[in-house]
Amino acid sequence: MPRPASRGRMDIDAVSKHAEAANDGPTSVREPAPGTIPAKYRGHARRDAAAFYLSQLARGVLAGELKVTQGERETSLATSEFLVLEIEVKQKKRANHVAVKLRWPKRPLIRVAAGRDGDGA
Repeated sequence: MPRPASRGRMDIDAVSKHAEAANDGPTSVREPAPGTIPAKYRGHARRDAAAFYLSQLARGVLAGELKVTQGERETSLATSEFLVLEIEVKQKKRANHVAVKLRWPKRPLIRVAAGRDGDGA
């Protein structure tokens, strides 16, 4: 999995190699788990690298499990069936901004009826 390099620069070569390997079929390159994204990233990236991470996010949400890496540590987040999705687009004089935010409860909202007998005891 390509990891963001220090100082906000993404390892573009690693992202490109991963994209090429995905198109070439079976390869010896270790494929990352579907839906794996870095826990935090801010920096300059090429359009294809940004699209790669957005597609990994989408794959994880569709699969119901999002894998997040922070250094060498990987954490899995189970997604719920229903999420809150916020998309905000701003056009300004010098730059355009697109913000995407997803939220869901940590635990599924399934309520199990308390074990009650028919006699009220």
